[in-house]
Amino acid sequence: MLSVTLEDFDDTERAIADRLRVDGRMSTVQLANEIGVAEATVRRKLQNLLSDESIHVQLVSDPMRGSGITAIVGFTIERLQVDEVAQRLATYNFVESVYVMTGPYHLIAEIRVPSTDHLFKFLMDELRPVEGIKNTESYFIGRVYKHHGRLTAVARAEAKSQ
Repeated sequence: MLSVTLEDFDDTERAIADRLRVDGRMSTVQLANEIGVAEATVRRKLQNLLSDESIHVQLVSDPMRGSGITAIVGFTIERLQVDEVAQRLATYNFVESVYVMTGPYHLIAEIRVPSTDHLFKFLMDELRPVEGIKNTESYFIGRVYKHHGRLTAVARAEAKSQ
């Protein structure tokens, strides 16, 4: 699939994507009313966007609810092995995101695991032998105020109390 950006969408497709980003549960009727087009148009365009994988539907949960920890791990990598290490990290289900970066780290990964012990074992047992990884530095997320463009329960509760 070719890389598709919002600039490649027509006005209606962009409006659909923008509204679904705010509320992914909107019906095609609601979308049509807000955008000002026929519901059949929204249904057809939405189906096309989904089938050609221009947009994806996924559950985004509040990372502070439930068990486990989320860590942001910075990786310093041998210059010629950034892509190989990034591809390897991306194969693990609990690695939620992998980014090639500018700045002090070559890669940043968002990792969600049951405990700090799991993260330690992953870094020491799984990744230590991986050729190209020179150094890692881990940061644990303590509180989340905004996640994937949405305010979390913590942020909403604090806003109400002020």
